[in-house]
Amino acid sequence: MTIHVFAGPSLSGSSVLDLDGVCAHPPIAHGDLYRLRPGTDDSVLIVDGVYQHTAPVRHKEILDLYAAGVPIYGAASLGALRACEHQDHGMTGLGTVFAWYRDGRLISDADVALTHGDADVGFRAFTHALVSIIGVTDRLAAAGHLDPTAASRVVELARSLHFSIRTNAALLASAGEQQLADSVRLVVDELRNDRLGDIKRIDAESAIHDLLAGRVLAPSAGEIEVPLTTYHKEWRLQHTPATADIDGPTRRQLLAYAQLFLPDFPDRHTAHVLANLRPEYPEVGLAAYGSSPATGYDVFLPPWLDALSADELVRRGILARGELETLDEHDRAIRVLVRTFRRRSGRLVYDEVPPELDPDMTELTQQSARLLRLNSQAMRRNPKFHPGDIPTDLIDAKFAELWRTDELPTHVLDRGFRSLEEFREQARPYFIAARAFVAMRDEPLKV
Repeated sequence: MTIHVFAGPSLSGSSVLDLDGVCAHPPIAHGDLYRLRPGTDDSVLIVDGVYQHTAPVRHKEILDLYAAGVPIYGAASLGALRACEHQDHGMTGLGTVFAWYRDGRLISDADVALTHGDADVGFRAFTHALVSIIGVTDRLAAAGHLDPTAASRVVELARSLHFSIRTNAALLASAGEQQLADSVRLVVDELRNDRLGDIKRIDAESAIHDLLAGRVLAPSAGEIEVPLTTYHKEWRLQHTPATADIDGPTRRQLLAYAQLFLPDFPDRHTAHVLANLRPEYPEVGLAAYGSSPATGYDVFLPPWLDALSADELVRRGILARGELETLDEHDRAIRVLVRTFRRRSGRLVYDEVPPELDPDMTELTQQSARLLRLNSQAMRRNPKFHPGDIPTDLIDAKFAELWRTDELPTHVLDRGFRSLEEFREQARPYFIAARAFVAMRDEPLKV
């Protein structure tokens, strides 16, 4: 049995993360539970999480994990907050901070927030969370070392400072203005781990010890059905690894590789849409356009598309201006259907890697992993480079050159992207590869 612990500043430098049976992960972020591959008897403990520079762990990720039979617990920080939100939906809360949220003493997400460093400094905290101040003042007041009125004033002083600036220096500076310097100095001194300590650290260490010792009952397996909303499907595709190697490409990255680099993907995508159009939208079939020997399909447009003029289809970016002259009515209808196709409920073109790619899955995974590694190699050679900084006009220009198209907005739709924006998001990690392919293709043949 392994306990997967997502923790950062609450357990910075703590030896409990080195105990047998503990697998330590960085603070949890959106997608981490989709990437996790827990064993049959494993459980998950969420302690810390990130939420400002990246999306926080989503509630549906937690529900998904519990519905799959994995016990999931929360304590100390973001974990306590999520456990309170899910206490009737499979997640178990542990510790004092969880109890404060459950009982209404805490109501704000910001009460557990602080700023901290990255992994290279052990996720060391730079500021104090409000719950840490509350925990110490409670214990000092209970022991008779701090007057209850002064304790309340210290908490309110700490609450008045934003968590991002709640340092020892900021607390003491504000305390001097309110004649609370001695009380605040006592509180911040007791936050040291060799003294009373931080309630977040105490809760997190106790949770791990209790779980390892079997002192916590696993939540009873409930019948939870997680609705497969459009966003839920997109998140699973975006973050689920394509193979057992969690450091390899995700299923979305693998699909993006196929969309971007397989020369025949537009044809594959057209066949995929036409094969799935009727099952997905059985009501489509009002205005017949006749059958095509090339596709073998009778083509139908839904009423709202059939009502649009050719100029309106061009204005909406569904058809290129030149296609009004080069495509007959049937082929124009095919292009309109392919470029407007969406899975129910109307946002995604693909919510999973299409089964048509299954025969090529091993090669696609290897090739996409190899091309994605070009980014880390480039960043090692040039620390100032990051794929996120590549201007979108360069991405557009390079892939238009790779595909030899002058109609990028419609071509990306033919490759199964729902918009230029989605194309750019998925193409960005592959920009270096596209540039290399174009350079190799256009290099003069040496004799």
